[in-house]
Order: sequence, then structure tokens, then C-alpha cells
Amino acid sequence: MPSRTRYLFDSDVLISSARLHYAPEYCQVFWDWLSAGNSAGMFFSIDKVKGELLDGDGDLLNSWAESNPDFFQSSTASLPAWGRLSTIANDPQKQFRHSAKSKFLDLEKADAWLIAHAATNGNFVIVTNEKSEPLSKREIKLPDAAAWLQVNTVKLFDVLRAHAGHNFSPKLMSALSNALSQQSPGQSPAV
Repeated sequence: MPSRTRYLFDSDVLISSARLHYAPEYCQVFWDWLSAGNSAGMFFSIDKVKGELLDGDGDLLNSWAESNPDFFQSSTASLPAWGRLSTIANDPQKQFRHSAKSKFLDLEKADAWLIAHAATNGNFVIVTNEKSEPLSKREIKLPDAAAWLQVNTVKLFDVLRAHAGHNFSPKLMSALSNALSQQSPGQSPAV
């Protein structure tokens, strides 16, 4: 079976999508596309992201997170990889400020857990809005920390170009149909 890239969505991507470009009030097709990608075994996030989304004000994003429980995978098994991130972040040679390390390694925040989950489970690329700032000492950026564990990151628009097609559905639906028609019973689609 060919290797297939799966995507883990960062909190900020989902929050900014809901509040800016793809608000469910006028762009429900984006959220349906995410759900379809999840059903196809391509799009996921983790429990820590869901926690951050549910921290909101009970808006439509909150409802979407509650109604898509399979989208959010448990991050518990990624604790050893999270520990490796902690060791690297605390390396005196990195010279990160205490506030940067505290924020990045906060057990309730998603960034380090997303990276650890991707490193533990393989074939995951993290979808994030964050930009790399490898020389920053005030903040540990997700793309820079992901590189510590050889985890790739990508912007949402790159995922859209690769998988959304016209009005979010044809490219993904066509690929899903092809993958489902080629799989054996009980096998995940190879998209």
C-alpha cells in the first residue's frame, strides 16, 4: 500500500478559518470538506486542540468540534515524543527564555502535543498558520520545534490547493472514490 500523507490541524488554523475566511454561517462547505477528509482518514487533529476550541464562547466552531469527535485523536501515547521536545526546548544552548519554554511546554496547550503526535504516529504533516522563526528566543514556533523531530508543517492554503478542488469537493471526493474502490475490506483508503 502506498504511503499516504495525513494532516493534523492546529487550533489557530481552525479558529481563524471559522472567524475569518470560512465562517460556518456562509461557508459550511469548508467544514463539510474537513469532515469528509476525516472520514477518508486524511484530516485529523488531537484532543488538546479540541480542548482549545471548546474553550471558546459556544460558537459554531464549538458545535462543530463537539459534533466531530473522530476528528480529534488522543495524544496520550505521544508522551515519550513530548518528553524529547521538552529536553530539546530546555537545552541551555537553545537559550530560550523561561516564558517561551513555559508556554510551549504547557501541558494543556496543543503545539508540542501536535508535534509529538505526528512524530509518534508517522505520515502526519501539521497544518499551521505559524511562520518559522528559528532565531527567536522569546517564542518557540511550531514549525521550528516540529523540525527538531523531523515533522513537516504546511499552510492551510497548500492543503486546499492539493485537496480541495472547486468548491472544496471534487478533488477530494474524486480521490476518495478512487481510493475506496481500490481498497480491500477493512483497509484504510490510500489517498
